[in-house]
Amino acid sequence: MTHPALPTDSAPEAFPGVSRRDAIKQLALACGLVLSTSSLSALAASFEAPTDLTRSKKTLLNTDQLALVRELGEIIIPTTDTPGAIAAGVHDFINHFVVYCASTEEQQALLAGLKRIDTSAQSRFNKPFLSASKTQQIELLTKMEQAADGFTADDRQFFKKLKALVTFGYYTSEIGATQELAYLAIPGGYKGNFKFKEIGKAWALPQ
Repeated sequence: MTHPALPTDSAPEAFPGVSRRDAIKQLALACGLVLSTSSLSALAASFEAPTDLTRSKKTLLNTDQLALVRELGEIIIPTTDTPGAIAAGVHDFINHFVVYCASTEEQQALLAGLKRIDTSAQSRFNKPFLSASKTQQIELLTKMEQAADGFTADDRQFFKKLKALVTFGYYTSEIGATQELAYLAIPGGYKGNFKFKEIGKAWALPQ
């Protein structure tokens, strides 16, 4: 997954006078992702080229869990006329994020939430989530989001956080920023008022 190359010691041009850490926080909040101070600092550092080139090999998720996150991401942001979460490598971003940016408590919450999804599919459909039909998968996640049919408010909160993380990972990827959002690396003259139908998309932030 390719992320925007945020400057090492300064914020993106879209946030003049704002620190790198605050710029990332604003991007995260825009996607509904609430980060602790420690997670925010770790996330800001993770956008820089690593001095330890072995760190990208570390993983929290095993093969099955990563495949589940991969599928969940594509359900949340599917491929349409633009690439979806899988093409943007959101599952790899999430795996990297939880290793280097999440607390132990947050890591365990993610693993517990993924297990909850899989065990719920097993009890409802007699098969793992990944083996269920797309209709069954969406039905289960809809019930989870509604905290209905056996799902709790905690389950709903987990899915809300997962969606925020998927959204943040997607829109900070090269695909999300340049194909899903309208993007102009060198803006033209200032236009204070124009019709949305003239562009048809929200605008990505210049790097």
